[in-house]
Amino acid sequence: MKISRRRFLSHVLGASMVGLTGYEAWRYFRPGQPPVSIDFPGKATGHAIRDARINVPAEIPGFSVNTVIVGSGAAALAAAWQLSRQGMQDYILLNGAERNGNNRGEQQFGVNYPTGAHYLPLPSPESEHIRELLSDLQLCQHGVYDERALLQVPNERLFYQQQWQNDLLPHTDADSKRFFQFIHRLSNQRGTDGKRLFTIPLDLASSMDSQWRRLEKITFADWLEQQNYRSPTFLWYLDYCCRDDYGQGIRQISAWAGLHYFCARGNQQNEHGTIMTWPDGLNELSQRIRTFCRLHPATGLADISLPRTQPYSINAFAVSIEEHDQGVRLLICTERQQYYWLEAQHAVCAMPLYIAAHVVKDIQQYGFKPDIHMPQYAPWIVANFLLRGFPAERKGSKLAWDNILYQGRGLGYVVATHQQIRQGPPAYTSFTAYTALNHDTPANVRRWMLSASTDEIYQCAAAELEQIYGVKLRRHMLQARLSLRGHAMAVPQPGYLSNQGLQSLRTCTGRLQFAHSDLSGYSIFEEACYWGKRAAVQILAQH
Repeated sequence: MKISRRRFLSHVLGASMVGLTGYEAWRYFRPGQPPVSIDFPGKATGHAIRDARINVPAEIPGFSVNTVIVGSGAAALAAAWQLSRQGMQDYILLNGAERNGNNRGEQQFGVNYPTGAHYLPLPSPESEHIRELLSDLQLCQHGVYDERALLQVPNERLFYQQQWQNDLLPHTDADSKRFFQFIHRLSNQRGTDGKRLFTIPLDLASSMDSQWRRLEKITFADWLEQQNYRSPTFLWYLDYCCRDDYGQGIRQISAWAGLHYFCARGNQQNEHGTIMTWPDGLNELSQRIRTFCRLHPATGLADISLPRTQPYSINAFAVSIEEHDQGVRLLICTERQQYYWLEAQHAVCAMPLYIAAHVVKDIQQYGFKPDIHMPQYAPWIVANFLLRGFPAERKGSKLAWDNILYQGRGLGYVVATHQQIRQGPPAYTSFTAYTALNHDTPANVRRWMLSASTDEIYQCAAAELEQIYGVKLRRHMLQARLSLRGHAMAVPQPGYLSNQGLQSLRTCTGRLQFAHSDLSGYSIFEEACYWGKRAAVQILAQH
């Protein structure tokens, strides 16, 4: 996207509103190579809100509604799910700059693939809200999970010393043995308050035991050094795991977060059958929630019928949100550049905080000061390489769902069509490569994203695949679709558990509720879903 950062909002909307329906791209062609599409999801809208002084038109129609949900990511849809589950129909969901948020998926050549989150581990003991959701979505009945969604084998492999192996840990050594023995003991350990030390969701049950909570004050790398972990291969593995879940490595995240990764789910993610996934990743869950809620799409508020017997979703975003004694007033703009005032009794702000800070009027009144409390956000590239057929694998190795390169700059690649393995290899597929860019500060990486050439971005996204497959990859490639997410996820840096601003937003009791995984300080579906459900429960309690 090539637009001026200072361009007035009403002037950029015509060029940028394609971001509301998912793609904002330019094409890049080179002789003998497949086309490359570059996508900055929501960037035009987000930068326009951040930078522009908005002149509100003199005549704007107004509408009233019981509840407005601002956003359409996991937290927003979880709020919609809970409202519908409890029988509320009079609500509107604003899809925001990107329908389904980081869970968005796409389709090309008949292949569904993710542009963001791509799997869900089976719920932890404390994640009752996830079990309820999966039951309502017909994905778990009486404790039995839909086997079509459970990850098929071979599920993972590591390219190490010029050959593939089935375990992501390069090899078992004294350090790894000692660490996992420690994790086994720690996973079920309880603090002085009787709660498990590490749980998902974090707000519901994690122990506040000060002995362990002080681990959030140092980095995971510092803690590992204090505990005398020195194995290079094992430290690489830990760094990889942290980059995969948090977007940053052991030198950036807190020690508490590093241990939480391994302890909160009881290490379930490393066992076969404990991951649910679909060709288009968590887009499948988002679409199922929309179906469950009977969300009816509308192009504008004028198209919404009264009385409302079902909820509506609109391709629109909030320009401003202001809470008052009687409710919440929102100024919204649709993909057709139609402005509306919405008077709502209640609202759920399910936007990431770096956007909410510019939209919610005087967000400091809720105890959140952006210059002090704003989380740091990790930048990612999610690259889909659309292929006709499959490049040949090395002798003796089978393509897995998750394929990792030892000491690679990225996080490897998943195969979108892996869940169709029982049906035989399809004619087309997508290799989805994930790159958490932590080689520099997030701010510097975002500047690079804005200034880098398409070829530089492609080389960064494709480096690991081309190292493994060489020219064979391009012989099969039909197109490369690269999504650049400059603010992909909040990073659990040292101090995130004691962030007073996040704690204040968690405890808001007014007509405006905040709901986003940012409130937990890190980004996973279970945390987002928890906050979305909690916001809906708070609203229902006020009726």
